[in-house]
Amino acid sequence: MSFIMPDYDGGSIANIYETVLENFGLSGGRKPLKRDVQKSDRFVLIIFDAFGQRTLEKGIESGFIDKRILSSFRAETITSIFPSTTACAMLSFYTGLTPGEHGVMGFTTYIKELGTIVNMLNLSHPSQEAPLPLIYQNFTSYISEKAVPIGDHLSRAGIPAYSILPASISELPTTQFHHRNMQRIRYYYPWDAFQLMRKELLENERVFVNVYIPTVDTLSHHYGPFTTETLSSAADLLELLLKSLDGIKGVSLLLTADHGQIDNNVSHVVDQELMEGLLLPPWGDSRAAFMKAKDENSIRRYFEEKLKGFEVFSKEEYLKMGVLGEVDQRFQDRLGDLLAVPHVPESLIYSYRGPENDKDYINFKGHHGGLTEEEQIVPLLIYEK
Repeated sequence: MSFIMPDYDGGSIANIYETVLENFGLSGGRKPLKRDVQKSDRFVLIIFDAFGQRTLEKGIESGFIDKRILSSFRAETITSIFPSTTACAMLSFYTGLTPGEHGVMGFTTYIKELGTIVNMLNLSHPSQEAPLPLIYQNFTSYISEKAVPIGDHLSRAGIPAYSILPASISELPTTQFHHRNMQRIRYYYPWDAFQLMRKELLENERVFVNVYIPTVDTLSHHYGPFTTETLSSAADLLELLLKSLDGIKGVSLLLTADHGQIDNNVSHVVDQELMEGLLLPPWGDSRAAFMKAKDENSIRRYFEEKLKGFEVFSKEEYLKMGVLGEVDQRFQDRLGDLLAVPHVPESLIYSYRGPENDKDYINFKGHHGGLTEEEQIVPLLIYEK
C-alpha cells in the first residue's frame, strides 16, 4: 500500500481558501486550486466529513450512488492534508495554511506552552471532556498569527457569508475562529442544513455559503467506510443536496471532504514496552503517531518486531517529505522525533482512560489520519449552473 503525499501546490483542500477568495476578486496570498472553477456571485463550499474518493467509488460500484447524480457535477480529485484529520483540515480549509504553518499537528497536539497534549477539537486534555481554560478561552494564542479566516476577507469586502453548522459544534472556540465574520447558522439534521443553504442562495444576489456535514464520518467510524450504512448515507446526502438546488441559477459549488477513511482491522493499544522508549504518549492521530523519544533505537525495534505494517520516519525524513508543508519555527516543539504511519488497515491508540473506558474508540471500524489513498484522495465535485 503506497503512500500519497498531500499536494499543497494547488492540489489539496488547503488551496480551496484562495479559490474562494479569487472568485470574489480578493486575495489571501495563498496558492489557489489548479482547477478551473466558474466564477459566480453565489459560491458554495460543501464539506462532507470523511467522504473520500474511495467511498464515492464504492458507493457507485454498489449501486447506492446513482451515476446519474454525478452527471450534475464535474468530478475531479484533490488531496487532504497531513495528518488527514478534521482538526488539521478545518484550519487549512478556512485559513489556507498547511498544518506545519497553522500549528495544529493532529486530532491531538503536544503544546509545550501548556505542558501537555491537547485534544484540538474539544480543546481539552485527551483524558476528559472538560476544556482546558487557557486554550479554550484564547485559542488564537496557540495557532499561527498568520491564520486569517476566510470570513475576515469577505467581511471587509462587504460580501455576505454564512456557515451552516451542526448545532452541537456551532459555539466551540475552534468553530468560532474558523467561521469568524461569517454568520453561523445552526442545523440539527442534514434535511434542514440543505434547506437553510437554499434559503440563503435565494435571498442573496451575492453570497458565500459554507455547509459542513459530519454524517459520513460518524457512520464510517462505527460501521466502516465502505459498508451499506455509510454508503447509503452518502447517497442520500447527494440527493438532498441536488434537490435543494432545484431552480437556482448562477451558482458555483464545490463539494469535497476533509479526508477519507480506511477500514480498521486491528487497533493496537500502546503498551508499557513502547512507553518505556517514549517521553510522552504519542499524539497526532490513530494513523499518524508523533513520538518524543527517550530511546529511538528501542522504539524502532518495537515497530520492526511488533508493528511491522507501520513505517517509522525520523523528523528529518518526514520534514524532507513535506507532509506538513512548511513548518513554522514557532511550532518545532510540536513535532515528534519520530513519526509512525501505517501501510496496513491498522491503528495505534494510546488509551488515557484504560481500554475498558476507551473501548468505543478502540473498536472503531474505520480510522483516518494517514497517507494511504483511502485517507488522502478526496473528491472535488464541481457544480456550475
